[in-house]
Amino acid sequence: MNRPGSVGLVVLAVVVAVAGIGGPLAVVGVTASVQEPTSATASLSSGASSSTGVAPAALQSDGINSATFDRTTFVVTVYENGSATWTHRHEMDLNESSDDREAFEAIIEDFESNDSGVTDLFESQARALAAKGSNTTGREMAARDFTATAYIDQETNLDPSREPEIGVVEQSFTWEGFADVDGGSVTAGDVFDGLIIDSDQSIVFRPGGDLVFESVAPDDAQYTSPELADADEVVWNGDREFLAGHPRVVYDDPDITGPDSDDPVSTVTGAASDLLWPLVVLAILAGIGGAVVWYRRSDRSDDEATAATTESLESAPPPDAAGDRSTAEAGDLDDADDGGLPEEELLTDEDRVVTLIRENGGRMKQVNIVEETGWSKSKVSMLLSDMEEEGTISKLRVGRENIISLQGFEPEATKSPFEE
Repeated sequence: MNRPGSVGLVVLAVVVAVAGIGGPLAVVGVTASVQEPTSATASLSSGASSSTGVAPAALQSDGINSATFDRTTFVVTVYENGSATWTHRHEMDLNESSDDREAFEAIIEDFESNDSGVTDLFESQARALAAKGSNTTGREMAARDFTATAYIDQETNLDPSREPEIGVVEQSFTWEGFADVDGGSVTAGDVFDGLIIDSDQSIVFRPGGDLVFESVAPDDAQYTSPELADADEVVWNGDREFLAGHPRVVYDDPDITGPDSDDPVSTVTGAASDLLWPLVVLAILAGIGGAVVWYRRSDRSDDEATAATTESLESAPPPDAAGDRSTAEAGDLDDADDGGLPEEELLTDEDRVVTLIRENGGRMKQVNIVEETGWSKSKVSMLLSDMEEEGTISKLRVGRENIISLQGFEPEATKSPFEE
């Protein structure tokens, strides 16, 4: 590969046109001898400007030399709250000449000293993207947690045909509000407006936290697992240009939607069902409360009932005594109605869950806890998270389900969670 005599500006050359920001995005540049910025777009993509106009000058003039790197990967890890960590990794093979290594060592020094203002430039561009994306989508967005590093990696080179040295430039930031959150569905992609990646570039989406993949578009994304829901990442490789709003990645949060969220019908009706949950829960609680009161009032032994019946038949009390007894019994019932509460209602939510799990052998699926308690999925998810932090229970992810266990009932890693 013919590289320029000097490394020139090393850039995060993601050719991204974000909604409302026309043209490719070239994030950050560093150089052993900092050059004056020049047009950054020509060597990366021709005609990459979107219909919304050209990008601000700060996003266009970074003096990019796209021949500097051999591979560039853009990794987007999306989390349940809609935030995403953007990590841009550029790799340069350092096996052709000593000049390559020396030049890259100069890049490392520049990153460590920030003499060229690389960190400031990267942060300002990321904030500009978040601000423009917020204006376009209507969601609150912000850029934070910026990192930038350059190093020589000898560990990840698995190609025996190359020398085990790769120069790596990585830049990352957290984009708050990047994805749209709707219940247990998290959708990323609406900020894109004409994403372009070159032949030596790839864009990767990963699920953060407990998220799993629900769907992707275009559907030619690459992943290694048999099922999309089990994939650790999806990859699109260049050279290609995406439609507006693409790539589009929809994640599912099983803690909220449950294990059957891949059913289109349940997904569509989920929102309407959530609206009915308060009424359903009230009805269930009212029914349970009435049943418990009835049961406790009628749960007397046969001997007591027989004795009471015999006593009433053999000796009728005097009128005054009968009146006193009736008054006393009525008072007792009133006291029970006014001040007495069923024992179950005196339990805390945590105690109810512990009791329920214990009654089911010390281990239950989270979705079954939702069904048994009649609580919403989100309430159960938050409650179990608190209980896990307190050490009361433990969670084990099996496929798309969470297995909840009391201490001492945790399944062995080599067994099925419900194998005895």
